[in-house]
Amino acid sequence: MKPIKFEFLLKPTIWAGEEITKMKNIADKKGIGESWEISGVPGDETRVVEGDDLGATLPELIEKYGAKFVGEKNLQQYGTTFPLLIKFISAAEPLSIQVHPDDAMANRMGHPYGKTEMWYIVGSGEGASLCSGFAHDFSAEAYTNSLEDGSLEEHLAYHDTKAGDCFFIPAGRIHSIGADNFLIEIQQSSNDTFRVYDFNRTDAQGNRRELHVAQAQEALDYKAYDEYRSHYTAEQNAATLMVECPQFTTRLIKADQELVMNYADIDSFVILIAYEGSAQLTDSEGNTTTLAKGESILLPACNENLTITPVGGEQFSCVETFVV
Repeated sequence: MKPIKFEFLLKPTIWAGEEITKMKNIADKKGIGESWEISGVPGDETRVVEGDDLGATLPELIEKYGAKFVGEKNLQQYGTTFPLLIKFISAAEPLSIQVHPDDAMANRMGHPYGKTEMWYIVGSGEGASLCSGFAHDFSAEAYTNSLEDGSLEEHLAYHDTKAGDCFFIPAGRIHSIGADNFLIEIQQSSNDTFRVYDFNRTDAQGNRRELHVAQAQEALDYKAYDEYRSHYTAEQNAATLMVECPQFTTRLIKADQELVMNYADIDSFVILIAYEGSAQLTDSEGNTTTLAKGESILLPACNENLTITPVGGEQFSCVETFVV
C-alpha cells in the first residue's frame, strides 16, 4: 500500500489568520482559521486525492484494508472509526476559552470518544501567548462565581509562545489559543467542544456564539499543575519524542540529509505533517512521493520503513504521529 494524501478541508472562522492560505498558496480564500488535513469525523471526512482509492474516506479505507491500514490493535479498539484528527490552525484573534470532555463524559453524551489534543507551534507573532490550565487550584463553585463576576481570565495560566513550543492538552484542561499563533493540532477524532467564554464576540449577523457553561463545569479538571509545556530537545536528522499518551504519540522530525525511519515495530499507521521545506519519501515497497510544507500524508501500518530525503539538502521539518 502506497503512502496516501487526502484533500484537506478549509474551515472559515471568526478568529482566522492568514498563515494557512499563505503556506498552501491559496490566493482566493480568506478567513480560513483551520485546515482539517486528515479527518474521519462524520460529515467532515477527508478523501483520497489520487491512486486506486481516489475519493475514498478513512472509514472506507479501514473497511477495505483493515489492519494493513490502521494496525491490529487500532482495528480492534476503534473498528472503522479513524482515531485521530489532524489540523493546521491559524489565529489572528484568540479562540474561545474552552474545554473538551474525556471518553467517559463523551460516552454519556452518546459520542464514542472524548478529545485529548496537543499543539506544536509552527510560528507566532511578537508577544503571542496561549492559555493552558488554571493558575491555581480552582473548583466548580469558584468557576461559576468567576463567570458571574467576570474574573475567569484572572484565574487562568498563560504562556508565551514561540516556534517549536509544544503543549499537551488532555481532556478536561481549560485552554485557548491566543492571537498570532500558527500551529499543528493533533487530537482524538472528536468535535466536542464546550465553549466557556468567547470575549462577547458576535458573528456576521451580530449573534454571539453559544456557550456551554454547565457542560464545561462537569468536564473541567480544576487542579493546577506545575508545568503545562511539553519540554524536549530537538535533534537534527532524528525523530524527537514530544508527547506520548494513550491516544497518540507525537515526534518531531528535522532533517537536512537522508534519514531512514524504522516502523517495523509500530503497529499503527503513521502520519507526517510537514511545515518546512520538502522531501522525497520512499516507503518499504519502493513507492516514492514528495511531501512539501503545508502537506500531510498517511503511511499505512503495513509499511515497515520510510526513507526521507530532503530536496536539495535543505532543511525539512515535520511532525509525526501514530497510535500504539
